[in-house]
Amino acid sequence: MTLRILYVDDDPTLAKLAQRVLGRHDMTVVHAASVAVGLEEFKANSFDAVVLDHYFQNGTGLQFLSGIGEAHRNIPVLYVTGASEAQVAIDALKAGAADYVIKNVGDDFFPLLLNSIQQALDNFQLRREKEEAERQLLQAKERAELMAKEMNHRIANSLSLVSAMIRMQLNAVATEEARTALLETQSRISAIAGVHRSLYTAYNVGEVELDSYLSSIIHDLARSARDSEKLRISTDMDTIKASPDQAVALGVIVTELTTNALKYAYPGGAGDIRISLKTHDNIVRLIVEDDGIGIDGATSPKGTGLGTRLITAMAQSLRATVSQSATPSSQGASICVQWEEDGSPQ
Repeated sequence: MTLRILYVDDDPTLAKLAQRVLGRHDMTVVHAASVAVGLEEFKANSFDAVVLDHYFQNGTGLQFLSGIGEAHRNIPVLYVTGASEAQVAIDALKAGAADYVIKNVGDDFFPLLLNSIQQALDNFQLRREKEEAERQLLQAKERAELMAKEMNHRIANSLSLVSAMIRMQLNAVATEEARTALLETQSRISAIAGVHRSLYTAYNVGEVELDSYLSSIIHDLARSARDSEKLRISTDMDTIKASPDQAVALGVIVTELTTNALKYAYPGGAGDIRISLKTHDNIVRLIVEDDGIGIDGATSPKGTGLGTRLITAMAQSLRATVSQSATPSSQGASICVQWEEDGSPQ
């Protein structure tokens, strides 16, 4: 394949010699005797490389580099300098030249120029291939993210449909016990659906913002609770990100602990529930506490005990510890779930 070379130099004798020597190596040389003519040729025609002299009667080759702007990223420019002009070569490279060649009257100038042209073309080809590979990789990543978002969207919709079916089933059950079981199941499904809904709208489909996600769960639980106007829930959460699996586990834990507090902490139907999510020294602590009647460790858990088993299972998946105590200011309950952010055991 014949290469087209733009040779910008005001020495006509050297230009003719370049046309003859480079022509023997399948290169067509177009001569421009000034920077202005060189810029016109460059903008009007297509070239594979540019050979650019430094000194001209009315300026320097740096003006050419400035004139072509970012185009030097697509076409290599070989800058020709004198043997003692190191600073000129440095300035040219900073301005966008791909390489420089020492100009002299010896026989080695054109072999050096040929070698530099070939190396520059090879380097540019490698860079183009690298950029194309990166572009294709980015496109593949974007497609994968879109597919993951769509998958999360579909899963969230499917889980919402299941939740709606359970809500319809509530009208058909005969006992309060069955109704309570269905409501709790609906809350657990909603907690999991919330993760996929968060991932559908998230910038990074591999991360869930726990403060936003858990706050949404707590808001839904508070809205559906009995005496919701008298049972007040407050939250204090740091901005913490977690993997989808971790978020699901936390969502289930928060659902169970909040539901228990809403159901059992205040038999009179009025009181405060406080939920915090804090991180310090790589330790994350989720605390759900109230000022209610407290937890009697000597008696069996209220309800079926399924919630307790779920909390234990989810805590194990987080490699977290679960502890309970009375709140400092009352006989209420305080449940703390603690784990390391990197998932290491406590």
